[in-house]
Amino acid sequence: MTHADARRVLAVDGGQSAIRLRHAASHASGGGDITVGGVSRLEGDVVGAVIHAVIQGWRAAGSPPTDRIVLGLTTAPSDPAEQQRLCVEVAEAVGAEEAWLADDAVTTHAGALSLGWGVSVTAGTGVACLAMPARGGPRVIGGHGFLLGDEGGAFWIGREGLRAVFRALDGRGPGTDLVTAAAARFDGVADLSARIHALPRPVNDIAHFAPDVLAAADAGDPVAATVTDDAVAELVALVQAGVDAAAPAPDDPDRSVPVALGGRLLADGSALRTRLEQALDTRVPEAAHGDADGTPLDGAMALGMAPDPGRYADLVVTWRRDR
Repeated sequence: MTHADARRVLAVDGGQSAIRLRHAASHASGGGDITVGGVSRLEGDVVGAVIHAVIQGWRAAGSPPTDRIVLGLTTAPSDPAEQQRLCVEVAEAVGAEEAWLADDAVTTHAGALSLGWGVSVTAGTGVACLAMPARGGPRVIGGHGFLLGDEGGAFWIGREGLRAVFRALDGRGPGTDLVTAAAARFDGVADLSARIHALPRPVNDIAHFAPDVLAAADAGDPVAATVTDDAVAELVALVQAGVDAAAPAPDDPDRSVPVALGGRLLADGSALRTRLEQALDTRVPEAAHGDADGTPLDGAMALGMAPDPGRYADLVVTWRRDR
């Protein structure tokens, strides 16, 4: 392996809406990041789809020589055999000596807090949260995927908004401006539920309805406001759990915990971010919240430039080519 300053790292931030790649050498010389289509857990052979997407992105970057690839993935497999398959096939394809694989909560935290301690909360299609105490190991909190969790993320908000639309159309719930928003987003509401179920990437498409829900809430629609309030409550609970997990020692006079907020739904000044910050100031005063230092892609690169995974080691699968 080359010296860290010259290490040729390929960093990958893999989400359900998009997969982003950055190569250390091309980035240092002013080259931009590469974005390819994301992969959701509904897409059959998810590992195969991720492998294909990463190789596609690497080739789009010019197939640069790579020593280590770091993959932070929303769809990181939990099965050891599939983890090995993903690391080996991607590393072999790009010619890397090493492949590191982690849930995107790890790379998100590494970027958001510059490899330091505290809590990172990122809301995109899903939600990623990791708590790192000042001393001790990290803990991933929440997430759990679109079927069982990701409360407060774009898919969750979009789904709740669409449920309200269908209740209104059926006469089971109150009228809402979300019906008009859904008609604009999905080209009408006739047979909308059937059309959504038939979409090739329904998680991504439903997530894209979240900004419409948040906009309707800001415009005063009470149904959309309820969905948004529920999303804020879920995110507050996530932050509280993270702060509890990362809390300083009882004898530390400073009880505040750094909390980095990131992701497109929590961009500075966004409707959800503003509501969440107001709620945190009241309900979780020990959360010293602010902008993330960097993105999950920054975190994957920072992790890849380090000599080893450090305190994230228990959450990172590493593969190294036999010499």
